[in-house]
Amino acid sequence: MSAKEADIESAKAAIQALNNQWEKNFEAHDLAGLVALFTEDCVRMPQGGPATVGRSALEAAYRQDFAEVWKDQAKVRLNAEEVIISGEYAFARGADTLVQDRDGTHVEETGKWLFIYRRLPDGTWKYHWSTFNSNE
Repeated sequence: MSAKEADIESAKAAIQALNNQWEKNFEAHDLAGLVALFTEDCVRMPQGGPATVGRSALEAAYRQDFAEVWKDQAKVRLNAEEVIISGEYAFARGADTLVQDRDGTHVEETGKWLFIYRRLPDGTWKYHWSTFNSNE
């Protein structure tokens, strides 16, 4: 394996680890931990709502969006179906599943997402832009 191929594989592993950490922080209701996974100038473009720019706007949106599902002990699973690395940016698309018990009933909702990640000068990867929508 060439050095370039090794760097790409390392970046893909770091991005998968970032997605796994997002899942863990979501399940732990760790709002600060979730927001810390994003760049300072992150952009979030949700279905049916306005874009948010920056971590403070992201935190406010997450606080509002997750209030109800966190009451139901929801979990989210992110499945990256394709990851492309290009310099300091990575592009990934995938599917997500929101799992929760609502009034004693097991409910799963599926969706899809597109994330753009940015490698920071210290070598760590963060979410930079994100957009997502539901299949429901």
